Amino acid sequence: MKKSSTSAQKNQKYIALFLAVTMFLSIFVIYFSGINTNASEGEEPKVSGDTQLQMLSFSQLPGKKVQHEFNSIADGLAMSPEGPVSAQYIDFQRTKGTPFESALGAQQITQYLYGGDITKRFAADYFDGRHVELHQPAEQKLGVPLNMSQYEGYVLCARANESYDIWNVVGNPVLFGPEKSVKSVIDVLEGNSSSAECFEQILNYSEPSGAIFQEVVKRDIFIDIPAEQWYKDLKKLDDGSYSQTSIFLNPDENLTKQIGIMAANCSERKVLYDVMTEGNITKLVISADFESLNNETAMIMV
Repeated sequence: MKKSSTSAQKNQKYIALFLAVTMFLSIFVIYFSGINTNASEGEEPKVSGDTQLQMLSFSQLPGKKVQHEFNSIADGLAMSPEGPVSAQYIDFQRTKGTPFESALGAQQITQYLYGGDITKRFAADYFDGRHVELHQPAEQKLGVPLNMSQYEGYVLCARANESYDIWNVVGNPVLFGPEKSVKSVIDVLEGNSSSAECFEQILNYSEPSGAIFQEVVKRDIFIDIPAEQWYKDLKKLDDGSYSQTSIFLNPDENLTKQIGIMAANCSERKVLYDVMTEGNITKLVISADFESLNNETAMIMV
């Protein structure tokens, strides 16, 4: 029992490390903390009093619907305005049977938003505090909005009272967030502003198919990483082991040196390393069991 508990704790530490920059799903807590402060723990959010929010199908809502490819972090960035400092994409369907399934927990807030779970989620954050978010609901349903407005032919659906700036625009995927952020995505979709292209160089070296999770982040005064930019993803392999890809743009000398040291004796730890360097790009793929990935990541990022 003690050994099993220790492994579980290490897995949780790995997940915490892997998601450290993302604060994944915390945006829901911030947005919805005041909708129903009297609700008991585990109770679904309600609009007011005891009135349960009713659902509408997307087809019942007027206006244009979002239609865009949504299978990777690159797809999310293609819908986002330029200038993000970080972005994350997760495929919840691929978390099943992995430590991420229990770590991410139940999607209670999405029950309120869409009457069910979401299967994919993308989020991008900006230096000035802006936040862009995209969801793919399992079903094409939306909780009845408290108010609606129009922008560029799309209908913005208010998800809370006037004290909370929370909006949806339906489609594939669904837009979610403050009114200004939602409108900025519509501007990109309509060709009125440029999309985020700052991570294109490292994304050109990525292979997103099968990824549970993808993240990109760039160094700034608030984010200290050992490279100018960093891409990472995680995949579960057919034999039950995992593959983690890290792609660094202009990596620091100490990081490059540490990767070389770890790769040189990886077979002693029964871990596979595949290192590729091309110009100012270093790509590292580590294949191992989940717990070993925890150890390798900790040792590389010292």
